[in-house]
Amino acid sequence: MWESQARRGAALGPGPAVRWRPARRPLDPALVLRLAGYRRVDEATPPIREAATRMAARADALVEPEAWWRVVSVADADRTGARLREGPRFAGRAVGLHLAAGTLAVAFVLTIGGALEAEVLALGEAREPLDAFLLDTAGWAAIEQAVRELRLGLRARARDRGWRLTHRLAPGYADWPVEEQSHLLRLFADSTLPVRLSEHGVLVPFKSITGVFGVAGSQITDAS
Repeated sequence: MWESQARRGAALGPGPAVRWRPARRPLDPALVLRLAGYRRVDEATPPIREAATRMAARADALVEPEAWWRVVSVADADRTGARLREGPRFAGRAVGLHLAAGTLAVAFVLTIGGALEAEVLALGEAREPLDAFLLDTAGWAAIEQAVRELRLGLRARARDRGWRLTHRLAPGYADWPVEEQSHLLRLFADSTLPVRLSEHGVLVPFKSITGVFGVAGSQITDAS
């Protein structure tokens, strides 16, 4: 289902997956430069700043941010891993401690689509390495911006219940096996996701991410 304007203020609780898109906002070239390794904008030469501005604008025209998120129930979590009432069990100290602060979590899948990646490849073939690099970086900036907006919306819902949303954790971080990305995606088996796992376990389109937010202070009895 799409997340309608009316649903955006609803409280968090276990249920079906929700399809979400952020409001369209232009990318900040300064963010592109920061992700490219410049601590300050003035560290970049004028030609690089100009290219970052162009590639940020080009990314705005190419990206189609979209996510699916779902509130799930944490059955148990400790230093060995975490098990969800919805079925999957995740292994590792990192995810176990991450989800031990409450009895709810929010799983999500987010992508910006494949158009930007195709243009990055075309720029590389055209021997435009600077534009290719900065457009690729702008793609990651678009993901960072979209994840931030998603988290802000979910955090507001959690706050309405007196809960706190934690940071994002994803398979592949610390000792959470990256192979368990498939377990996370199974939470969305009833949804038509805009991403898939390749035979090598890589998300396609490439500029896509998954993750879980913990909901600290949540209780199953409050969300049932």
